[in-house]
Amino acid sequence: MHKNTTKEIKMTIFVVFWTIMIVATATSNPIDQSPKAVGKWAESLRREKLTKLHFFCHHLHGATAVSIAKAPTTDASPTLFGLLDTRDDPVTVGPEKSSERVGYAQGISAAASLQEISSFDPFTILFTNREFNGSTLAVMGSCPLSSPACEAAVIGGSGFFRLARGVLTTKAYYLNFTTGAASVEINAMLLHY
Repeated sequence: MHKNTTKEIKMTIFVVFWTIMIVATATSNPIDQSPKAVGKWAESLRREKLTKLHFFCHHLHGATAVSIAKAPTTDASPTLFGLLDTRDDPVTVGPEKSSERVGYAQGISAAASLQEISSFDPFTILFTNREFNGSTLAVMGSCPLSSPACEAAVIGGSGFFRLARGVLTTKAYYLNFTTGAASVEINAMLLHY
């Protein structure tokens, strides 16, 4: 009888533990990212969705973006060739930094052109708002600072934006070369499942 009681207690602890894990996982992210759920989602693929997004990204040199490396020749380069920054820029609904935050643009920016001041930017947009919480978009592109607008490729996504592909267009809303502060208006056209 003692063996059965010990076995029942162990089984109860096991069930309670996994119930807590399932509840914690279900409440921390609105999109179920378990292997079983992703497999079920993949089997249900029928038709892609088109999603259009509009938001602003705020680059604050020294605060949300910092230089992490430079080449020995960077200081002598008119295009800052070889400069590498890392960033964690806030993404908001409106052009003001104080407007509702919907996520962060996290990645790197590299001065990768010998011909003009240009930024090569591989980064991830991590959404934190209620609708897309925990979802991401992977973006890669290059943008000369002299361009009035730039285009970057959306090369992937997760959560709500699984298998995303598309185009992200950027346009400077505010730019201060002295302080290194910038706000960029972003429009995204995404195909995803």
